[in-house]
Amino acid sequence: MAVPVEEAIAALSTFSLEDDQAEVQGAGVLVSSERGATNSPIEYGDVSAYRLSLSEDTKALNQLNALIQEGKEMASVLYTYRSCVKALPQLPESMKHSQADLYLETYQVLDLEMSRLREIQRWQASAASKLAADMQRFSRPERHINGPTITHLWSMLKLLDVLVQLDHLKNAKASIPNDFSWYKRTFTQVSVQWQDIDSMREELDDLQIFLSTRWAILLNLHVEMFRVNKYP
Repeated sequence: MAVPVEEAIAALSTFSLEDDQAEVQGAGVLVSSERGATNSPIEYGDVSAYRLSLSEDTKALNQLNALIQEGKEMASVLYTYRSCVKALPQLPESMKHSQADLYLETYQVLDLEMSRLREIQRWQASAASKLAADMQRFSRPERHINGPTITHLWSMLKLLDVLVQLDHLKNAKASIPNDFSWYKRTFTQVSVQWQDIDSMREELDDLQIFLSTRWAILLNLHVEMFRVNKYP
């Protein structure tokens, strides 16, 4: 007697196809077949095996892509930045004797936020240096024929776009200079008993210039481009 198809399918659905055997082969790597693909899932790790002349370019591409990813994370930090000073408590007149403790705790809170801004300052300096160096490298006469690949050009444009976004976000956040002024004030109060604060004060001054100057990131890129062109 023939078994109805519905019952056969229902019976098969009760079987488990899973076993306890180890996976001999991992998941396959995504292969992109687009003509304009600008990403490599394996970070161009196979280039050296083919002995191509692109090893230098692929190394630079990986550096650019790493900077782009870090820059997007920096943009998220700036976009979500909220003023910390508004949340800090104010001491009543009866507790003015605890002013020193309040300054120290305020400094510790603001120092965490300022450390993120220092990371952005350091990142934009390294990104501008890398972008200017790549532009200078491809502007040489011997590279006019064998110039940058489309992928390399797109990566350079993406990094430039991230730098522009960061500069716009930094200019738009009025709460950052306000928080920094409080941070510098508390630093002056709590560092009285510290030693060897010259380097910290110099770093603080550099950060103040960076935060208070409009379009500081693009200005720094402009300076880097002139610097690398002056010393080829």
